[in-house]
Amino acid sequence: MIAKLVTGLLIVNILYFIWSFTLGNKEYIAPPKNETGIASLVLLPLTSSDAYKSEGSKRQSSCYTFGPFNSKKIAKRITTKINDFGLATEINKQKTMQTLNFFVFLQSLPSRKEAEKVFQDMTENEIKGHSIVETGPYKNAISLGSFEDLDKARRHSEYVRFLGYDAKYTARKTPKEVYWINYDEPFGSNAPVMQWTKEIDPRASVQKIPKACDF
Repeated sequence: MIAKLVTGLLIVNILYFIWSFTLGNKEYIAPPKNETGIASLVLLPLTSSDAYKSEGSKRQSSCYTFGPFNSKKIAKRITTKINDFGLATEINKQKTMQTLNFFVFLQSLPSRKEAEKVFQDMTENEIKGHSIVETGPYKNAISLGSFEDLDKARRHSEYVRFLGYDAKYTARKTPKEVYWINYDEPFGSNAPVMQWTKEIDPRASVQKIPKACDF
């Protein structure tokens, strides 16, 4: 009984399958491409900027910032070298603080009279090169000299502390503008930026730092 039922169901499914692909298919009506009152979607063409972005995403390159240069003129000369090498560049100006020297001193005293007392005591102990600061943020401090080299300033302050005085040192700075060169370098180009810098300005102290390609 069950076998006859299964056989009957199979025959019905086969007959329906044949009907749907012959007679039933004639009654099918495709849906309209446009509905009345509803705007159709339009595929916009790819713009040149989009094409550049798409191409740029496939580029095999790295970007760097190179500097700092104290002179904009020197930075432009290096930029010209990089451009002639076939690479895109951008000069970025930054404000920074330049170290003038390192100041060694004894902290400001409450009054001129107390400063003179310490000054006289240091003179009797044969400490040379000291003086009283007359004005400014270090007024009534005892100056022990200014040094261009940090190690010399540190050694001198340690020597004065050894003699019993609480010597300190600090960097004295001034605002300054410097210039960095950003550039895009395809893999394998290896632009000799360090060599060009030595040729143009042997005294320059610069570094090449990887950065995001955002220009």
